Amino acid sequence: MTNELIKQRINLNRTVGKETTQLLLEGDIIVPDIKPDMDVMLKADADVTFDRVDILNDRINYFGRLNVKALYLSKGDNGVHSISTSANIEEFINLDGVNKDMWASVNAVISNIDYRLVNDRKIGYRAVIEVTALAEEHTENMVVTGIEGLPETQIKLGLLNVNRTVEHKEDRFIIKDDLPITSGKPNIREILHAGIVIANKEVKVAAGKVNISGELMVSTLYKTDDTDNALEFIEHEVPFNGAIDVNGADDGMACDVTLRIIDQYVQVRPNEDGEDRVIELEVSVGVSLKVTDQREVTVLEDAYCINKTLEYTKKTVNFPILICRNKNQNTVKEVVHLPPECPEMLQIFRVSGRVQHDETTIFEDKVAVEGVIYADILYIAGSDASPLYNHKAILAFKQTIETKGATAGMDVSVEINIDHVGFSMLSEKEVEVRFQLSCNATVIENAQSDVITDIEFLDTDKSILDKMAGIAIYIVQPGDTLWSIAKRYNAALDDLIALNDIADPNLIFPGQKLVIVKKVHE
Repeated sequence: MTNELIKQRINLNRTVGKETTQLLLEGDIIVPDIKPDMDVMLKADADVTFDRVDILNDRINYFGRLNVKALYLSKGDNGVHSISTSANIEEFINLDGVNKDMWASVNAVISNIDYRLVNDRKIGYRAVIEVTALAEEHTENMVVTGIEGLPETQIKLGLLNVNRTVEHKEDRFIIKDDLPITSGKPNIREILHAGIVIANKEVKVAAGKVNISGELMVSTLYKTDDTDNALEFIEHEVPFNGAIDVNGADDGMACDVTLRIIDQYVQVRPNEDGEDRVIELEVSVGVSLKVTDQREVTVLEDAYCINKTLEYTKKTVNFPILICRNKNQNTVKEVVHLPPECPEMLQIFRVSGRVQHDETTIFEDKVAVEGVIYADILYIAGSDASPLYNHKAILAFKQTIETKGATAGMDVSVEINIDHVGFSMLSEKEVEVRFQLSCNATVIENAQSDVITDIEFLDTDKSILDKMAGIAIYIVQPGDTLWSIAKRYNAALDDLIALNDIADPNLIFPGQKLVIVKKVHE
């Protein structure tokens, strides 16, 4: 009987490289001609957005911008005003082994940013940005999974536990909403600052798509139409949900999703009564997703054929194995004491924060993360010189996430987000701040295996067969199996079991004597 190889295409992914570098950006925020001179800078915020990533040989180019916004008090009247600027980013990271046929992602974290008042028309900034590039390679491998024509007892199969990437995808969606000013608050004259944060993200994979839901936490500081310098603050929660089409996605698959705000458009418009009491919101959200599927793939590990010698062609493949995914929530709470040089608090407008993840340590069955929250406390102050003040505080945190199966040496990725911010003003100099953090940990083991890609069946040299005894007594050695003994002696496994009256083929022990009859014809 002719022996035919059974082959199957197996798609595998591996990380080609990961590199982190620091990017230094320096520039100025210039006050427009229509706005008054600056007296005091109150606060500033910055974020990084990437618009495009290009992959070349051994290099990844990335394009984006640094967005900077600032609030300041003007000279003379202590009025609050806002200014902003954007700086283009066109840089690259060298990454050996990458090419245009691979997939790559680029992420940025602002590790430090300093501001200084250069003069009454200019604020200087200096930002240190950590940029991380990751490249993955997708390979298709034809591997042998069986041999048609050979008895099952002469075939040894194994399993590869493969976490394959179904698809990487970059997309975006638009969130639009009209946010009314609640009764009891005055009309809007000018929006000074709109802080928008994505919170409470939920992801679910379904047939052919990925469903994404969450909330936009919108905090708006505005000038009222009551008096020239009166300020008001309002918060809105804007729920969103949508679906991204993904080829090959299905129930039970996992998906890593990164959401980022690309652009935001906020302006005031009149309500039905003609009063400026509606905030018109339009936010463009970028989506970077990776759908993965954990599955066991059956492959041929070994085989033997009576009177034949099998020569294998093998290939070493590298692939990731998903060990664990888990999510944990924790509240970081601390009482912040204002130093003597800070004016007293009359009313807190807003508490916001930015998470910096500093260290990740993987232990047996758990992952520990450490970092800090850079908090901003914006409040009305009991000071004529500075009626509005922003105090900065740093809160350290530690969190442990249960990750069953994790051990030291495995790869771990952690995503930390602020889902909710709360505060309680305890006195003119004390405030309790509360940050609810969600931590998502994914633990991956990078595995390696030799797979059989082809087999050549050669006639065994007759002289070798003639030298083998027709009947032999074999003493079982440590590590032996009936299958390995049958292969070694060119014997049929079923004959070996029957001849030695073995009840359980999986149960033999060192020192046991077996009678083996050589088989020379199939």
